[in-house]
Amino acid sequence: MPLGAKSFLFLVIATASVAQTATDLTARYGYPDVERFVVRPGITMMASYAEDRTACEMVIEPKHPIHRSDDKEQSMATATVSEIIDELAPESERGILLNRIFEAMGAPQFEHDKYQNVTISRYFVRSLPANHDEKSATIIRKDGPCRPAIPSHESVPAIELNAADLHARYGEPDVERFIVRPSVTLMVAYGTDRAACQMVVERMRSIIPHDQPAEYMRPEVVTEIIDVVLPEADRGSLLLRTVTKSGCNEIENADYQNVTVSRFRHKCNLPNPGIEEEATVTRKNPACGNGGK
Repeated sequence: MPLGAKSFLFLVIATASVAQTATDLTARYGYPDVERFVVRPGITMMASYAEDRTACEMVIEPKHPIHRSDDKEQSMATATVSEIIDELAPESERGILLNRIFEAMGAPQFEHDKYQNVTISRYFVRSLPANHDEKSATIIRKDGPCRPAIPSHESVPAIELNAADLHARYGEPDVERFIVRPSVTLMVAYGTDRAACQMVVERMRSIIPHDQPAEYMRPEVVTEIIDVVLPEADRGSLLLRTVTKSGCNEIENADYQNVTVSRFRHKCNLPNPGIEEEATVTRKNPACGNGGK
């Protein structure tokens, strides 16, 4: 075999060996506690589950990478969001409407509908095009295993919605989250080959957006997790390593042939051993939409 062909074959094998599939991750860590589905073109729904795989919290928003800042231009058609909410929490299963609250702060507007079984919140930015100005919607269930401490209303039908129902309705998730250590999660976005394209290690947090203090992990724990899902032998040659510091913050980027590993640390609380806020692993592969770069 010519030398060039051997080199190409080695690169293909090395790239393939990096790919952690959904099956691999489930075998190692168990079922995901969070999954995201594409429910309409350009719109996703992220669900978090109770122990029995009941969908308890759901967030509907425009599709975006798992690691990004909010895109102020992205929005959804209000009628489409209403359709999705009705699919997930039909009116007949919500119970009696207990309270309805409107909050307006200039262009941003919030609507909160509290029912016996569920609370539905919707966020709009009224400066965006009319009927296409919805930024997100959340559904928080209060029935059954989602709130076991709250007595159920026998006269109100429970909402029947679990992971199997969502898979049957929307297909395979494009994102899953696994609990990999106590209070530490691995969020994974899959490519067209159903292998992991991006993985984010961070402290466990609610999928419902709200202000919360940053929580940190021990660097050795993060290193251990990365080494498990991405052994050094699968990364390829190290092409470049950079460290950027700004005040207490430090970002380390390691660019390999097959992947890029980025780690964010906060060092103001030394000698506190927990200084790492998150780590991101990005696979280079055409199936990930980055052309293998």
